[in-house]
Amino acid sequence: MDRPTLPATRRQQFGSHAARRLRDQGALPSVLYGHQRETVHLNVPLRELEHMLHGGGRMLDLEIGGTVETAIVKDIQYDPMGDHLLHVDFARVAMDEKLTITVPVELHGLAKGVTSGGILDHLVQDIELTCLPGDLPELIRIEVADLDIGDIVHVRDLQAPPGVEFLHDPDAAVVTVHPPVAVEEEAPAEEIAPEPEAAEPEVIGGRREKETEPGEQPKQE
Repeated sequence: MDRPTLPATRRQQFGSHAARRLRDQGALPSVLYGHQRETVHLNVPLRELEHMLHGGGRMLDLEIGGTVETAIVKDIQYDPMGDHLLHVDFARVAMDEKLTITVPVELHGLAKGVTSGGILDHLVQDIELTCLPGDLPELIRIEVADLDIGDIVHVRDLQAPPGVEFLHDPDAAVVTVHPPVAVEEEAPAEEIAPEPEAAEPEVIGGRREKETEPGEQPKQE
């Protein structure tokens, strides 16, 4: 694996205001630690680091005042919206010592179960592994084109790259294709019963009473 070299300078100013000024000037606050050596607070060029991370790089050489330190990106802090880098932690590595790290899982292809209406569920986004720094993969790619509805890929089904050992739970499901969600049909609206017709006036003695005009006396039968 080719390692990029990132120039770095020791940081002299600390605190949130100083960090904000650094970022405005195109530098990113960072820290380098590990291997029972001193922790060093650094500034690194923001754009160069973003370019490296965008390409999937995790391991690099930090050039600090003429000294080169081989390190990996151990932790990244973003702003609450996840758009801007705020801080990065680097951990020293030795090329002859195994390291433990998580790398992203990338799905490739269109599952045939999805074309049949199924729903792809990516369950494990990052997988923990151990290897020598020189064997560190940028990511673990899974081809999903042959996955049908109901198929599941577990960690134990993955082929680890040479020199890499997965530490993740082997029974963990990494990706699956769920059946399509059934859509329940709406029940037909209940018919509204018609209003009952007004009752006929009561008939007395087998016939209706004749209505009288105002002022007219009822006719005696």
